[in-house]
Amino acid sequence: MSSPVAVPAGRRRWRIGIDVGGTFTDLVAVPGDGASWSPADAITHKVPSTPHDPSEGVETGLAQLLARGIAVEDVAAVAHGTTIGLNAILQGRVARAALVTSAGHRDVLQIARARMPRSFDLHATPARPIVPREHVLEVAQRFAADGAAVGDGAGADGVDDAELGRLVERLAAVAPEVVAVSLVGGYAAREAEQLLADRLAAALDVPVTSAAAVWPEAGEYERTTLALLDAQITPLMTGYFTALRERLSRLRIDARVYITTSNGGSVSIEDAIRRPVQTVLSGPAGGVSAAATAWPGTDMVTVDMGGTSSDIGVLRGGRPVLTTTATVGPHPLMTPVVEVSAIGAGGGSVVSADRSGARPVLRVGPASVGAVPGPAAYGAGGTQPALTDAYVHAGVIDPATFLGGTFPLRADLATAALARVADELRDGEVSGAGPAPSEAGPARADGVTDAALRVASVGMAARLRTVLAVRGEVPERYTFVAFGGAGGTHAALLADEVGVRRVLVPAAAGTFCALGAAIAPIRRDVARTVRTVVGEQNAEALTAASAGLEREVLDWLRTQDVAAAGTVTLSADLRYAGQPTTLEVVLAERPTDGAGAEPLRLEIEPVLRRFAEQHERVHGFVDPTATVRAETLRASVSVRLGEVRPGHGGAAFVKTGARDVRYDGTPRPASVHTLAQDGEASVTGPAVIEKPDTTVLVPAGWTATTDDGGNLHLVRGPAGSGAEAATKNEEG
Repeated sequence: MSSPVAVPAGRRRWRIGIDVGGTFTDLVAVPGDGASWSPADAITHKVPSTPHDPSEGVETGLAQLLARGIAVEDVAAVAHGTTIGLNAILQGRVARAALVTSAGHRDVLQIARARMPRSFDLHATPARPIVPREHVLEVAQRFAADGAAVGDGAGADGVDDAELGRLVERLAAVAPEVVAVSLVGGYAAREAEQLLADRLAAALDVPVTSAAAVWPEAGEYERTTLALLDAQITPLMTGYFTALRERLSRLRIDARVYITTSNGGSVSIEDAIRRPVQTVLSGPAGGVSAAATAWPGTDMVTVDMGGTSSDIGVLRGGRPVLTTTATVGPHPLMTPVVEVSAIGAGGGSVVSADRSGARPVLRVGPASVGAVPGPAAYGAGGTQPALTDAYVHAGVIDPATFLGGTFPLRADLATAALARVADELRDGEVSGAGPAPSEAGPARADGVTDAALRVASVGMAARLRTVLAVRGEVPERYTFVAFGGAGGTHAALLADEVGVRRVLVPAAAGTFCALGAAIAPIRRDVARTVRTVVGEQNAEALTAASAGLEREVLDWLRTQDVAAAGTVTLSADLRYAGQPTTLEVVLAERPTDGAGAEPLRLEIEPVLRRFAEQHERVHGFVDPTATVRAETLRASVSVRLGEVRPGHGGAAFVKTGARDVRYDGTPRPASVHTLAQDGEASVTGPAVIEKPDTTVLVPAGWTATTDDGGNLHLVRGPAGSGAEAATKNEEG
């Protein structure tokens, strides 16, 4: 392992984070000394994305970022988040794949979980299998739950040379570009399944993926699907990461390169090439990871409100909530990913009149106007009003100062588009829809604006309450972290809707996901299916299995060229006997620099107590007489690449004017402010704070302050009523 780079006095090192989006590629350079980093002093940059080759936009953006005063020899690391794999899966632009599975299980993809997409829709059709049935081939070998081979065969993997030859001939006829191997019970016989994959790769000269190597957990359909997804994007991602390396080399950047992953962490580019499926949901995870790193120990809900949707994430005690039931399109993704729930309410969400029912109703989303032509106010030919047009007409966004004045808007076009929706709604069929079409356009647009803001808030609130309720949580005990172009604009309205008192808008809200890439920890998750009773009688067996997982993540960590110490977290999916669902309960946490040396010993009684506490919070009851079973053991290792410190980005509020704003159906005079080094320490709403990357609305009853990192803190309640204490708590 390498050691931290010694930095001469006064010499800065930089960690660069990159987030490639559909419209823009965001870059953030975070300065530090190699051991600590200051996001408040970061340099942010945006360039148009290049969909034909995203690495081209990355190279262009990096060159421009370096030209702003960063020497290539001072770049300590480049961390890159991308949605290339995700988009390829959703659009079907993946490699031609074949599947090898055990005899009798050729229909594993067609049967799936034997559920219809919509339980009460008799016309619903199942999703198309990830590969057609004619691309699924069988071998005789399979394994029992303990890993013992079931079936005849001479090879170590249970497949003799004659059967292998026949299999290769059949695969050659299919002519796949990639192959996945997923044998029944293969999760318990990883070495045997991998051996078959290696033999096929040597014979076919194409990439062959072993499902057990990707994720060795019971669940044949989910594990098989995951292996196929990994195999299908391997050629694309390998090509992209290779091109990325070449472009970095052209810029003479000789730094460590990390790729962000779906679990909120990052891995070396070599590891991402070996298992690309771990990157597919890394984009939405970036902002959640940034919040976890910047404000550890805080209960937070992240609200990433972009152009198309709002992504909602949850952090309990500063840790992202992970799930193993995420999906990519119709396909399950059983590896741990940061749980992010999306709702089609973003700045570009279409505001429209839905006349399909008995009465016309106002809709916000899920359709989006997109980057081109964009909202009507963009003046690029768009005629459909979007939520951004409502912000403009409401006075929240000033057309002249949008994005720091670099992107002037047309308020008249926004008003006209909203007024047309009022005409379609006909004389106030929707509450607050405004006056009759014969009246002035601005007046007709008022009602649509009020209703659009209300509908967007209610829709996001309903989704947020659902996300928290399934875990026995309520919104009131959380702090909102709002980012994305529209996050700060709408966050306080959403907070009022659900009863949240604190909102935090990061200093670099518009590039927060790129910041998340720059400061994301190195992280890896592994799992093993055990299916056993949790009790003192098998404490040693559980301890031994957990210790094995701990060794696995520590061995992996040594391949990442990381010198810093981190934490190994051991957990288990537990349930009462007979229950269909599980709860993940922490078994132990150990530092990486001592985990391998000191023997692990699990204490069963504290584990059962934590399970009971969690079960009562989520399900509302505890059964002390019931048997507790462990389904899956899990281990994760997380290492921060330096500490995050506040820096000197603090600012004060400078009043630049005043204007009327409407956000609750009533026009209100609001002060308008920007941020500078000297000015007022706080602002009381109604107010608008204009930043280069976003506009922040401070409604009546809210107070805004800043901290040393340049972050905005909005607290509901009059000044002096606990705002300072709440802000101090948020700073961690």
